[in-house]
Amino acid sequence: MDYKIGIVTINHGRSRVLHLWLASISRLRKEFGFIPAVVVSGADDEFICSCYDVHHITQENKPVSLKWNTAFAYMRSIGVSYVTISGSDDIIPTELYRNILEETGKGTDLIGVNTLWFYAGDGAYRGKTVRLNGQRLLAPAKTISAKVLDNIDWVICPTEKNWGMDAIMDQAIKPYWQTRVFVDGVVVDVKTRFNLNHFTVWGNRLPVVDSQEFYKLLSEEELEILKTL
Repeated sequence: MDYKIGIVTINHGRSRVLHLWLASISRLRKEFGFIPAVVVSGADDEFICSCYDVHHITQENKPVSLKWNTAFAYMRSIGVSYVTISGSDDIIPTELYRNILEETGKGTDLIGVNTLWFYAGDGAYRGKTVRLNGQRLLAPAKTISAKVLDNIDWVICPTEKNWGMDAIMDQAIKPYWQTRVFVDGVVVDVKTRFNLNHFTVWGNRLPVVDSQEFYKLLSEEELEILKTL
């Protein structure tokens, strides 16, 4: 069966945040029907993924970039028309996904957002939300057409790296996309002590958002998981 969009993520050592991400996929499926999703991570995540009917592939963490290639290869194998990239700590609101889905109907090569909220899931800033506005498509929720991916044989990370994957992906697809659009909406990056870049990097530098605006985007299940981070 061919699907319109598949969502890919990778994970390492962030089981509670991954649980939140899986619940967010469940929320999207309730609104839009079945959306294929895959997590590439260690074997310890396999059970929780199965509970949410999300495909899991076990792969060692280094080099990290190869995990993304595995995720994209899986999406190619099930025939998706677009792939949405998500960190395992990135929450995609329902309205944003609706806007992305609408844009795929126009055949746009590259779809994404330029607004990102950071939410502190634990620590001294717990419960605080700040906003980042970029001048380019940000990594979370970046959605790439199969037409573009066919040009690179779906190898989104041709270099073995453990950091800087967004830049590597951008360089891989840059020669092949012709149409690009920013859709309305925001992605929320839930920061915890397990993140490479902690909330403290952004907490005092960016405009504050009322965290109630984030909470309103979540299902009851997501809200309950958020309390346990």
